[in-house]
Amino acid sequence: MPVEDKSKSLLPFLSSPKLLPNESEAEFQSGLQSLLSELDNPSPLAVALVSQLNESLWWIKRHTVDKELLLHEAMARLLSKGGSYSATYDNRKVSEALERYLDGRADKDESTWIDDILAESKLTLSDLRVRAFKDAAKHIKMVDDLIHRQHQTIRHLQRSIDSIDYKSRLIKRMDLELAALESKQSVKGVLSLDAKPS
Repeated sequence: MPVEDKSKSLLPFLSSPKLLPNESEAEFQSGLQSLLSELDNPSPLAVALVSQLNESLWWIKRHTVDKELLLHEAMARLLSKGGSYSATYDNRKVSEALERYLDGRADKDESTWIDDILAESKLTLSDLRVRAFKDAAKHIKMVDDLIHRQHQTIRHLQRSIDSIDYKSRLIKRMDLELAALESKQSVKGVLSLDAKPS
C-alpha cells in the first residue's frame, strides 16, 4: 500500500480541533497532509503524533489571532470611552470602524470619525495601542502561555516522531547491511566452489 494511502486510511481515527466559522477545513487538512508526506514509513503511532503536531500548529495560529483580537477589542473599548463620544457611540460600532481604519478600508467619514475620537482622547494610534496592551496584558499573557505550551508540545512530539523515524531507518539500514553480508557470503560460496579442482 502506498505511503499516502496508508496514512489516509488512519485519518478517520484521529481527532482534530473543532474549526471556527472563519477557519478552513481544507487548509487544516493540507497542513496535515504536508506533515504526513515527510514520514518515511507512516506507522499508526507516527501518524497519530503528526496529527497532534498539526493540531498544535493550528492552535498556535488561532491563539496568535486571539491575541490581536484582544488588543483590538481593548483599543476599541478605550476609543468608545474617549472624550465626549462615550455617551453616543457603542463599542461594537467603534470596533468595526477601527478595524476598517487599521486595514485601510475605512471611508473618508469613518477615518475622520476615528481621527476625531483619537484627537478628543489626546491619543495617537501608537499611544492607543500601548494603553490597550496595558489594559489587556493579563489576558494577552494567558494567550502567550497557551502558545508557549503548544510550542513545548511540538518539541515533545517532534522528538517522539524523530525517535520512531530513526528506529525505522535503523531497521532499514540493518536489513540492507544483512542483505549485503548475505550477498558477500553467497559470492564467497560460489567462488570457493569454482576454485575446487575437478
